[in-house]
Amino acid sequence: MIHTLITSPNSDRQSSVPFCYSLLIAVLLAAGFMPVLTSASGPLPNAAESNAVGKMNHEGAQALISGKKSLEKGDYEKSIALLTAAYEKLPLLGDYALLWRSRAYEGNGNPDNALKDLMTIKEKYIESPLVKKARLKEIDLLRKKNDPSVGRLLEDAVKDNPWNMEIKYAYAQYLKENNDWKKAKELFREVFISTCPLSANASNELSPSDITVGDLVKKGKTLNARWRFEEAEKVFREALTREDNYRSKDEIEDGLAYSLFGQKRYREAAALYKKTNNSLGRARSILRAGDNNAFQAELPEFSKTADKRVAEVMIAYGAMKRREGNSDEAIKIFNSVLSHCPSAKEDALWATGWTYYLSRDYKTASKLFSQLAETYGDPKYLYWGRKCRELLGEGGPLRPSADQENVHDFYAYLTCLKNNEKPPAISSAYLKTSFNSPVAARVDTLAEIGLKSEAAAELLFLSRKNPAPGDLISISLYLEKLGNYKAAMRLISNIPYSEELHELYYPQAFWPEVREASEATSLDPYLILSVIREESRYEPEARSIAGAIGLMQLMPQTALQCNKNIKVHLKNSPELYDARTNILLGSYYFKQLLNKLGSIPLALASYNGGEDAVKDWLKKGKYRTVDEFIEDIPYDETRNYVKKVLTTYFEYLRSNRHGDVSLAHAHIGEL
Repeated sequence: MIHTLITSPNSDRQSSVPFCYSLLIAVLLAAGFMPVLTSASGPLPNAAESNAVGKMNHEGAQALISGKKSLEKGDYEKSIALLTAAYEKLPLLGDYALLWRSRAYEGNGNPDNALKDLMTIKEKYIESPLVKKARLKEIDLLRKKNDPSVGRLLEDAVKDNPWNMEIKYAYAQYLKENNDWKKAKELFREVFISTCPLSANASNELSPSDITVGDLVKKGKTLNARWRFEEAEKVFREALTREDNYRSKDEIEDGLAYSLFGQKRYREAAALYKKTNNSLGRARSILRAGDNNAFQAELPEFSKTADKRVAEVMIAYGAMKRREGNSDEAIKIFNSVLSHCPSAKEDALWATGWTYYLSRDYKTASKLFSQLAETYGDPKYLYWGRKCRELLGEGGPLRPSADQENVHDFYAYLTCLKNNEKPPAISSAYLKTSFNSPVAARVDTLAEIGLKSEAAAELLFLSRKNPAPGDLISISLYLEKLGNYKAAMRLISNIPYSEELHELYYPQAFWPEVREASEATSLDPYLILSVIREESRYEPEARSIAGAIGLMQLMPQTALQCNKNIKVHLKNSPELYDARTNILLGSYYFKQLLNKLGSIPLALASYNGGEDAVKDWLKKGKYRTVDEFIEDIPYDETRNYVKKVLTTYFEYLRSNRHGDVSLAHAHIGEL
């Protein structure tokens, strides 16, 4: 079972969640061969019984694996024989044997036997995550047989899975074939509005008159939300050509403008937003287009709004004026925001204080930062307030305040670096947890025989049943052991952080690949892990809106360029989903940036925002310390990214075994 995990910051990493803790006993428990054991007492089988049952389960496991492989090869007769043996000898995983045997029966031209197996899963393994697959396969087989019960089964499946467009499409097809065209059209329209692969098929089932302008607007918004802006543009433009009396043409044009904005066609978006009187959209589009004259012309109009989102765009414009050397104009804009938009007071005060700080008016800046710290308590204000006082000669070395001593955020770590101190170590030495769910034996067995994706699916299925916090921790630990770091992190994020959970929040994911990349590039492996965590949350299949791929979110052209030097033998973009390939190329690229720019923050900013942009910011900003550069990065996304990666890096360094903090000191830069 998944029983007890004990880890220590001073121990080796691989001391967690054994795949099989008394596997034989676990199998016996779940298979019903013996009563449930407790830690204190309980009858145990004698040696002969244990050996006999253990042999039976071993043979069953081997038959299950071999039967699955034969199924995949299309050798259905052999698969049926092997899976029959697996069902008899390993009842713990009987639902897997039945599901795969049903597919073998289907492939062998025996749908009736396939249906019997699927029915057995539904009746005997009620709590199995395979029940849903069994139901869908049953429907598919019954449809092919023109069975009259299909309609009821499809209707029930749609009710139980309202977001599953594949089931809705199948039900719509069935209704169409049985002349219930009115209900079929409703379902086809739902599938059309979605962004699933069957959307185009559903569209072909409908005539233009079946699709309303409202349907087109819903679809366009859905596509925008999925970052599929070019498709969304086509849909909104089609909606504009229709003569239906839709309630709001502005809504269509707003959606079209958003799709144009997403394609970086900012001037076109700005023109449309002007037609719809969308001040926020227009302000954002003009600013992104770099049309300073247009923004300045409309500044009086923007200044009248009490919309905090518009005020935030005005503050960004003021910051741009300040970077151009016009600090007085910037202060006027910030004061205008303070006058007209009380909800943006904090942001406007910060922008004002930061402008005074960069102008070296530390006294005025200090007053504003103190006001902000007293009102809002953000560590950022405390940090820069203390730095003002230090620069004014009003205090000693930069130290965290009493309120901040136990808060390990970005600014606390900057303070540690400035004082040449190691971040506070993890104080809790051990994490203990146990997981006694009956599912544990199935998960252990699946993992033990190499079916790791099935084991992870069992755990994720269990996680959706509102488990107790202790079980949720155990599920996360086991998912991490299976290599499913993304799911482990997603689940553990539902539990408030504590030091006992530190290694679940900051795992040594893909450690062999990371170590190899570290040795090849001389980068700290924990810095590589930090980039992976914030780029993809350890998801090898990650892909960004811009087309960046994999764990370290590499653009294909960048990867191909790096490949010429590191010789990973990259042939095409899909290979970037491979963990080793991605980590090696990403680490090499980051090392190149670090060599060119000389500090980790500058390299991180380049990795996210582009090398040319960073060089331009450095040239215009004339920053005296690296923390000033970080705080003044013009792109919100890049600024937050740099802070997150550095914070994650220091969180990795908090465990005693995690290397020498002097590596961080050497490459962060002057503070």
